[in-house]
This record gives sequence, structure tokens and C-alpha cells, in this order.
Amino acid sequence: MNTYLRQSICLIVGLTLLFLLYMNVWGNTEMMTVPIVVSAVFQLVACIAYAFVWKAVAASSSESLPTLYMTASGCRMFAGIVTVLAYCFASDDKAAIRFFVIAFLIYYFIILIYDTAYFMKVEKKIRKNA
Repeated sequence: MNTYLRQSICLIVGLTLLFLLYMNVWGNTEMMTVPIVVSAVFQLVACIAYAFVWKAVAASSSESLPTLYMTASGCRMFAGIVTVLAYCFASDDKAAIRFFVIAFLIYYFIILIYDTAYFMKVEKKIRKNA
């Protein structure tokens, strides 16, 4: 769990730093600040929650881990859709909405790819030791 959290946080911080660099060099800082902050905080909360639930499920019933991976991904997707829709309803600026959706999706898909690779590696290790 600690490795997952450490790597996830480093990945989110790295993405945020890249977005901030982009924002300062080429972008409109007023329009880009909120999407970057919301996207980063969403992914941090999701990764931390995922890690604690994973630890609890692994301790109680390791056979349920594949179900956890599917359920957690579905919950993250649902929460992400709700977050994007809430921002779309709260903002009137089409350019800001477009940037929010793009930034959110970049964070979402990079973390999704990382989670998939990480948990495939964990599952292979579990199956190898079993």
C-alpha cells in the first residue's frame, strides 16, 4: 500500500507540475488554476481512498481483490463523471469547461493506466506466490 500511495502521489504531483509549467508559459492562469487544482485533488482523494480500501480488503479477504479493482474503478469513474458535470453546470465559460474536461481526462487516464499496470503487477506476484 505504501508503494502504491507514494508512486501515485508522485505521479499526481508530476502531472500538476507539468500543468503549472504549461499554464505559466502558454496559458491563461485564471482559467486554468481551478481545473488543475480540482483534478489533482480529485485524484489524490481517489488514490488515498483506494489504498485504504485495498488494505482493508487484502487483510480480510484477499480473494476479493479482483472484485475490488473493478468496483473501485467503477466508483472512480462515477465520481469523475459527477465532478465533471458539476463543473459544467457551475461554469458558463465554454473555454474553461473545455480546459477542465481536458485536464481532468488527462489526470484520469494517466492514473487509470498507472493503476491498471500496478495492480496487474500485484496480481501476478500474488498468483506466482500461490
